[in-house]
Amino acid sequence: MHAISLLQIAPTLAAYFNVPLNSPARPVASILNFMRARKPNVVVLVVIDSLDLSIYSEFAAELEVLHRLAERDRRLFSFEPISNHTTPAFASLLTGLEPESHGIVVSADVATSKIKSILEILDDEGTPTAAVLDTNGAEPLLGRMSYVFGVENREDIVEYDEEIKTHTLFVLQKQDLRFVLAHLRSIDRFAHRGWDLRVAAHVTNENMRTIADAVSERNGMLFICGDHAAHRKNRKAAHAKIPVPLIVAAP
Repeated sequence: MHAISLLQIAPTLAAYFNVPLNSPARPVASILNFMRARKPNVVVLVVIDSLDLSIYSEFAAELEVLHRLAERDRRLFSFEPISNHTTPAFASLLTGLEPESHGIVVSADVATSKIKSILEILDDEGTPTAAVLDTNGAEPLLGRMSYVFGVENREDIVEYDEEIKTHTLFVLQKQDLRFVLAHLRSIDRFAHRGWDLRVAAHVTNENMRTIADAVSERNGMLFICGDHAAHRKNRKAAHAKIPVPLIVAAP
């Protein structure tokens, strides 16, 4: 497992797609070389909320698809969390900037920010992109990229993730599409509530199995990562810096 920075993910994607991105972080050479060798038709970035290395390891049996993908191409990386909160972590992931540089704290900030994400930059350069997110995260992106799908937040988070998966599968049928962002949240909700994480891990695994099959059909590439350490009940604050995994695979 190789340690990288979350801030390097967007620059790596920008370098592969040959678009400008204003970030001090450098691309990850091994990932960039892998992408250039495989030449994927589409790249799908799935952020699994609260997937940290502790969750990834503890529930290896339930997350067998993720482990199989990591072993397949031997592209497993780890990075230190940038933020303990989803929105600023997402913004850093997609801009390559530290939270104090992008200033995005809540979803509404995206609508007023002058800083563009890799999604918007690609679309501006003529490379169609898609986002499949909760409604609050999706609404500020409407009109700023080719395909935006918002899913209403709800108590039944398993049903929510099912909708995220369904929209992701649908948009992958768009042959002009080159980059997709999707956000699965079952693990995060179960961790917050103190529910059985084996159930959430299994649900996530099955969703990823279906998404991976669809990406394979498109001769695509998957980036799978968490956004921050899981907010597990009884976990001490010191554990907030548990590293987060990144899997890069051509399923």
